[in-house]
Amino acid sequence: MRRGIVGFVLILAGGAAGLAAGYWLWGGRPNWYAVRDVEKMPAGRQNELIIYGYQLITNTQRYLGPDVADAAMRFAGNNLACGNCHLRAGLQPFAAPFVSTYTTFPMMVDDRVITLSERINGCMTRSMNGRTLPVEGHEMEALLAYIEFLGQGTPTSVRVAGMGLRPLSQPDRRPDADRGQRVYVAQCARCHGEDGQGRLRSVQPRDGYEAPPVWGEGSFNSAAGMNRLTTASAFVHANMPFGVDEGAAPISAQDAWDVAAFFTSQPRPPGPLRD
Repeated sequence: MRRGIVGFVLILAGGAAGLAAGYWLWGGRPNWYAVRDVEKMPAGRQNELIIYGYQLITNTQRYLGPDVADAAMRFAGNNLACGNCHLRAGLQPFAAPFVSTYTTFPMMVDDRVITLSERINGCMTRSMNGRTLPVEGHEMEALLAYIEFLGQGTPTSVRVAGMGLRPLSQPDRRPDADRGQRVYVAQCARCHGEDGQGRLRSVQPRDGYEAPPVWGEGSFNSAAGMNRLTTASAFVHANMPFGVDEGAAPISAQDAWDVAAFFTSQPRPPGPLRD
């Protein structure tokens, strides 16, 4: 009996130590989100894949958009870039960054296991309002290589601090689109436009957005995660107005809920039914 009790205590102690180590790994490395100058990496096939993956994230429309010269490469149905939501090319904390992504897939989602390739193609068909990339194709290989590169050294199966979106408390008042429209005009329209159609880049080539459209035919479709009120409000509160990570005053949680209620209620392309 005594041996059993001692063994049980040792198991508990070991579990507690493991949990403590996990939390140390979770928040103990502030450099996970340091900028990587990938385009200056030395020559080599793997590095070329990483660089191409970075380019696909930051200038998706240039390689996969609806206006590219090669019709076979028109996988995206809009001119958004992945980096319009995954800010700083996937290195912005609480903007759905990529840092722990590679090491946490395959992942259980909605009671089924999905691969990272499937997750990427979910974005292609919803956020990009397009069609799936070939799983064995060069573009998918490059995207996976870039995401794996950003996760080098991160603990396996542990999402480091800053991953996903910052949890947002429930609003004091029910989210209201009318209040949200006033917030949008005051806080968002100067970048995303009064008509919600975004702002093109001010430098050549002007083939992408400095601020993406948040509704209309050029925006994400109705099945996109950003069209969910909970997702949209959490993203807005953590990342908007642009520059909040550099000291700009964030909007309140209630305003984030309200403005998300406003722009998610606006017209946009219909999306595919989720499995």
